[in-house]
Amino acid sequence: MDFSAEEHAIIEKALKAATANTGDHHAVFQYQKVLQKLQGHNNSDTTAQQDGFRYDYDDSKDV
Repeated sequence: MDFSAEEHAIIEKALKAATANTGDHHAVFQYQKVLQKLQGHNNSDTTAQQDGFRYDYDDSKDV
């Protein structure tokens, strides 16, 4: 099934919103699984968008 860029963005946004607004861990897993598949078909995504997490560690010794 082919989606336009707008439809693709809407589906991604809906999956992210559903993931953020549910407490059901099984549902979150399912939404993330579909989102990963959807993002796998979109080659313009960056790594940060694909995995969804980035941490900024401050390794300096001056605290």
